[in-house]
Amino acid sequence: MTDRKTKKVSLKDIARQAGVSTSLTSFALNGKGKEHRISEETVRHIIQIAKDLNYKPNIAAKNLRSGKSGVIGVVIPDISNIFFAQIVRSMEDVAARLGYTVFFGSSDEYAQKLQDLVESLINRGVDGFIIAPCERSEKFIHQLVNSNIPIVQFDRPYKNIESSYVTLNNHKAAYLATSHLIEAGFCRIGMVAYDISLSHMQERIEGYKAAMEDHGLKSEICIGFAKSDNLRKSTAKVIAKMKEKGIDALFFATNTISVAGLYAISEQKIAIPRELGLVGFDGSDAFELCSIPLSYIKQPVEKLSKKAVEILVNMLEEENRAIQCVQIDGELIVNASSSC
Repeated sequence: MTDRKTKKVSLKDIARQAGVSTSLTSFALNGKGKEHRISEETVRHIIQIAKDLNYKPNIAAKNLRSGKSGVIGVVIPDISNIFFAQIVRSMEDVAARLGYTVFFGSSDEYAQKLQDLVESLINRGVDGFIIAPCERSEKFIHQLVNSNIPIVQFDRPYKNIESSYVTLNNHKAAYLATSHLIEAGFCRIGMVAYDISLSHMQERIEGYKAAMEDHGLKSEICIGFAKSDNLRKSTAKVIAKMKEKGIDALFFATNTISVAGLYAISEQKIAIPRELGLVGFDGSDAFELCSIPLSYIKQPVEKLSKKAVEILVNMLEEENRAIQCVQIDGELIVNASSSC
């Protein structure tokens, strides 16, 4: 039996079947239909034919013509964090649809590692970056922007740097979570956060404080700071101290603190929500599997990812360097843990 190679589908093949020119086919498949006044119906028809024929664009030839690699770099704090794992997975899907590949790495919250990763990716010809900064990385991010390297800050941007960013509306999310606990009947609400200067954490703290003040509970503001080193032990200590102060509900500022807090509450045999109301941050299967499911702020992973990739690709392909500062609202998922 002879081995026959499958003939690769070309733009001409798609154009012939669609009954249009090759150039029109190219415009439709490269997202330039509107620019060249091609009807939406024709664009959809061409795209469907390409899918039916299993068309694979010649990325190498396209990149050779454009002088670009077709690769974007994504640097996040920690791929083991479920939120960032979901983000990278979603960014890969969005980038692929736009003809790009994603290279990613974890900074582990170390500024020097973030810098080493980015410089390594630059040397490999990466076209641009989506970066979730860590503490003490501001100077390096500033250098990248000044060097005219396409960059979108993500999740915890340095807002004093003139670059595009995409983030959750953290102040609003924390305000919503705290207000929900108050309206559910809790009145001595504490917050467990990280003692860091990054924008997302500071905005969540300010959102919590604003909700307490607006509900006449300014004197009850109580913030405990967990340490990322040995997080479970640190969070357990914070919760024990807050319980001694008479706190009747807690707002956890991140998903990692939320998980550590659930472990601590289980070990300390605290009854939820009778002894302590809870609202966490980010979704996790563990939240739903608890005997008392945890209420939490759900981040819009797909919207955040899509917007960040689209802004970067627009910078690369249209050379549109107009700064876009995007904040997207989260959603409060109410479960039994916050029922007073």
